[in-house]
Amino acid sequence: MLGFSHNKFSYEFDHLKMTAIRQLLANLYLKYLAITPDNAAMNLDNWNGKKFGQYLLESEDKLLADNCANIAGYRVMHLGLVGERCVLESFNQLHQFYIRPSSNDLAFDSSLVVADNEDLPLPSDVVDVAIVQHALDYSISPQSVLAETARVLAPGGQMILCVFNPIGPMGLLKWPMRLMAKRVEYDFLSLRKGRVFDWLSLLNCEVIGVQNGAYNFPIGGASCFSEHNSWQKICEKVGSPLGNFYMIHAVKRVTGGISNRNRAWRPLTAKPYGSKRTNINRTPHD
Repeated sequence: MLGFSHNKFSYEFDHLKMTAIRQLLANLYLKYLAITPDNAAMNLDNWNGKKFGQYLLESEDKLLADNCANIAGYRVMHLGLVGERCVLESFNQLHQFYIRPSSNDLAFDSSLVVADNEDLPLPSDVVDVAIVQHALDYSISPQSVLAETARVLAPGGQMILCVFNPIGPMGLLKWPMRLMAKRVEYDFLSLRKGRVFDWLSLLNCEVIGVQNGAYNFPIGGASCFSEHNSWQKICEKVGSPLGNFYMIHAVKRVTGGISNRNRAWRPLTAKPYGSKRTNINRTPHD
């Protein structure tokens, strides 16, 4: 009887010890490792490394202006990170607007819609060009953001995604920086290209181009964040895939609505409305 009580006490003690260890590990994970994206990261004013963030956006804006500004269409929509300059000023679409989580985020005058990126207040198939700058990285549900963007995109419309590169300088420094300092810009999700490609494929979006950019490290002085930096020029020349971001250019493909079935012609006749007509292909010839 005494042995049974001792074993029961030992079991309960081990159970309490394991519960305490699991709780401790859970608390450490939530404090240091869990990613909880914040809408505040969508504004460069909330970044500790604001100069690097501006360098990052300028690199992306340059690629957009050089490769995407001449895309045809009437309506262009922007989701995600903004800086001091209007990203859409290089685009030619007449109707340009931003989707933002709050009305105080833009430092320039532009059309603004306040809404969540996961639930866009737009009808389907109305946007010709969608620019998504790091809205996937700073979202709790990047699949929902991508699905909503594809929903409002018109058939044949074009989507440009700017995403942090997990194997780029910022992606590699993400975990050390999160452990050493609580900086809102490092609370982003690490999304591989292949993963985003799969999501786009499920949404009937075909990838037509991928580019990389902003190769400098996110630490250092202002001179390190220049597009004329020698390291930047070398990486651009060799087409290195190790930039701070990658840019995906995709097109929404929808199965055509034109049928190829052969339809028989019907003869014009003076018969009253509603009377039975004869199929012209079945009318015998003399």
